[in-house]
Amino acid sequence: MFIDERSAALLKLLQHSSIPTMAEIEEQTGLTRRQIQYSLGKANDWLEFHHYQPVQYKRDAGYFLIDEIKEEMNVKLTKRTYVFSEKDREKVFFLMVLLSKEELSVYHFQSMTGLSRSTVLIDLQRLKAKAKQQELKIHYSKQEGYLVEGNSRIKRYVVEQLVRDVLNSQNCEVIVQCIWGEHEQQIEAIQSELEKIEKNLGIAFTDERLNELAYLFFSTDQLIGKGEVLQDDPSWKPFVNVKEYKLIDQMIATDAFQSRWSETEKLYATLHIVSMNRIKDLSPLSENQVFHSLMQQVAEEFERLTFVHLHNKVQLCTQLNVHFKPAYYRIKYGLPQVNPLKERIQKIYTELHHLTKKSLRVLEQEIGYDIPEDEAAYFTIYFGGWLQKQGTTLNERKRAIVVCPHGVGVSNILNFTLRELFPNILFLDVLSVRDAAEYPLSYDLVFSSVNMRTDATLFVVPPILEGRDKHKLNQQVMQELYGYTMQSADVNALVKVISKYATIHEQDQLEQALQTALYNKPSKTSTYTLKEVEKPVLEELLNQQTIQIKPKAATWHEAIQLAAQPLVELGTIEEGYVNAMIESIEANGPYVVITPGVAIPHARPEQGVRSLSMSLLKLDEAVDFAADKPVRLIIVLAAVDSESHLRALIQLTNLLNEPANIEHMIQTTDKTKLMELIHNYSKEETE
Repeated sequence: MFIDERSAALLKLLQHSSIPTMAEIEEQTGLTRRQIQYSLGKANDWLEFHHYQPVQYKRDAGYFLIDEIKEEMNVKLTKRTYVFSEKDREKVFFLMVLLSKEELSVYHFQSMTGLSRSTVLIDLQRLKAKAKQQELKIHYSKQEGYLVEGNSRIKRYVVEQLVRDVLNSQNCEVIVQCIWGEHEQQIEAIQSELEKIEKNLGIAFTDERLNELAYLFFSTDQLIGKGEVLQDDPSWKPFVNVKEYKLIDQMIATDAFQSRWSETEKLYATLHIVSMNRIKDLSPLSENQVFHSLMQQVAEEFERLTFVHLHNKVQLCTQLNVHFKPAYYRIKYGLPQVNPLKERIQKIYTELHHLTKKSLRVLEQEIGYDIPEDEAAYFTIYFGGWLQKQGTTLNERKRAIVVCPHGVGVSNILNFTLRELFPNILFLDVLSVRDAAEYPLSYDLVFSSVNMRTDATLFVVPPILEGRDKHKLNQQVMQELYGYTMQSADVNALVKVISKYATIHEQDQLEQALQTALYNKPSKTSTYTLKEVEKPVLEELLNQQTIQIKPKAATWHEAIQLAAQPLVELGTIEEGYVNAMIESIEANGPYVVITPGVAIPHARPEQGVRSLSMSLLKLDEAVDFAADKPVRLIIVLAAVDSESHLRALIQLTNLLNEPANIEHMIQTTDKTKLMELIHNYSKEETE
């Protein structure tokens, strides 16, 4: 049974996804409501003939197909009968103007689409406006017809985008027939030459990318034939010596190409060979080991951020490497790459995509380029697929943010502690109060060092959690998430049990030891929470030059100025950073007093930090940061970013988690004793 082209196009549309409304079908097909209803009837007749369920409609799901269509639809779409949508016409007209050697008039566009003259003129005006946005100018003259003026690189960029859009569109067949229908043999010959290049290089492009390259190289041949010559780009020159260039040179010499390609044009083609996505890559590039090492770093950062163990990580990194090798050249040389799934990924896998982008920051720092959103979405696909393969899901985990008045400093201590306490919670970001109010992602929980307005479940916690704090918070979170809490251990009951089977000589000391063991034991840092490479340890920051012991300070303002003075003298911070710390406390209150007797003042990196540094001031007499907040230890933190200071902060957290350490620091009058204590906590976190 045959099916008409409109009904076939509609079924192909529904094969890929459901369409919520009739208006969306109208927009995507360019058909009227009556035409759609007629075509749906014809489509259902064809489905019934082949024993399929008809097209379904539900208010919450829209129009959709139940069965997967396996039969070939006996229909051939043609440019004479196909009803072009507005988007289709834009692609066809733009490609015609860019690629055609013929002098184009309105008649040519009418003949191609079967539209009226007035409709064509309206479409051309719209196309002129779009071209102008891309710094191109479409104009008409009686002698030369419709032409495009502008930078040759921009024209190439537009052609690349259009080729990719056409080949990924629902109506690919008919548009390809319109633009390249008379050149099928030549395009097939180019694809055959590309397959030889694949074999020579030991690579395999994805089917879509191989097809895309064939059409792109044919279009390039057309542009060269029109006299559209690319300007030299010195950054491309090194590729003259690579194997890909030599193979391109051989390919251009075959009968598949009709124009004379310059060295620049061959380099342009070479860049597309090295930057095109592939499913296999055995090519011996000198960068292979570097790329593979970078992919390992990205995978490890993803594990750290998600608290997920990736199974068969070596195999995953190999796949990421195969993807990244061509992506690197796309990013470096600004070659466009449109990911057709980007918007869907951003919408459906919001948190996974967000955490993937954060994982890619280590890659951006190494290569010196930002990872475009389309490229980041490909990494999200890889990580998402790998998690699905190993049966791990992030969607079921509660999402949380960590908030404090200034997110760079003390909040990172809280963030790492919380990750260890609650590995099943997905911690998205560390934010300031202001940033939290504008945060675009959805979340279920907020862990904050200050009271704040939020629709999510709020846990107000101290920045540094002692043993009892951890136990209490764990109970609260368990109750909130699961509706129950683990029964607390009764120290007195334990002592009674012990006394039945052993002689207790010092009961008070035993009870105190049990309290410490149950509630105050500092947790070791997980391998997921800290990247140790190139992060200084605590004693590298708190040393002979940055530790002070002073008798007293008249006010907390003076105490901060005194504490920061060594860093000002060393030149690691500016005077403005000292003022910023004081202004922050005046505006937000004494939030920097993170535990009795200890304050960690800090401000934003951009407010005067020149390099990562830390200083410690011990006062013989306490200074009041508030009526009930006397302080003897002031530790100034100057962070340059959100990462490099974390190792030292974790060690400082472990040090301050022990009340005995704080008391020891307060009582000592010897700077050497302070440095010995700091040294003890500057060892490997996992020891």
